[in-house]
Amino acid sequence: MGKTSETSSILQRMLAESHAREPERFRRAPLPYPLEFDDQIDAFVEAIGIAVNGRPSVARGIVQALDHEPIVEWFNGFAQHAGSERLKFLGKKDVKRGGAGKRDMRQSRVRRLAERDGYRCGYCDIRIIEPRILRKVDKLLGGRVIRGLTEKRSNLSYHGIWLLTAVTLDHIEPLAENRNDTDQNLVACCWACNFGKYHYTLDELQLQHPIQQREIVGSWDGLLGLVR
Repeated sequence: MGKTSETSSILQRMLAESHAREPERFRRAPLPYPLEFDDQIDAFVEAIGIAVNGRPSVARGIVQALDHEPIVEWFNGFAQHAGSERLKFLGKKDVKRGGAGKRDMRQSRVRRLAERDGYRCGYCDIRIIEPRILRKVDKLLGGRVIRGLTEKRSNLSYHGIWLLTAVTLDHIEPLAENRNDTDQNLVACCWACNFGKYHYTLDELQLQHPIQQREIVGSWDGLLGLVR
């Protein structure tokens, strides 16, 4: 969804509230995700366990019943526009940058760096899942449960859990600025932080350096223990 003046106003309020109430999280992510979304991820993971244990129809019903619309609204309406609005909130001007150049986004690389970074977004710390695993989950549930929800492919064709947890890679220092596509300049992250950071530098958005190369915390392994 395109950014409107109303979207801009709401985003400015979100950023102001985050800056005032959760300064540490504000320094870590372009737009910190609402923590209540963790409950939806918990329920999703529990459902996948039920599916793996031989009751996919029960699991399908659980996933379809999740209150995922607020996640879709947050991602589609606000999170992906957070970078430019955060820049405005911080009183800075947008810096135009050229094309990003060639990048390596092969599935094998995404997998390797997601594992390296403990299957957590390096910015906001949300639990992340490889798209290949999410596709297997969708098949396990019978299809068209977490993707392909509409005929036209768009953000609205994905379940909120997919939008929230699918992993991608972000160039910590913009590729358009330094052409650095090495692993050292990449961090596994969620779609929201990737879109929100956009082509800006950490200094421009006043973000701390993302967390890389950390061990898996607790039992979270990106669902690899359940789905391979």
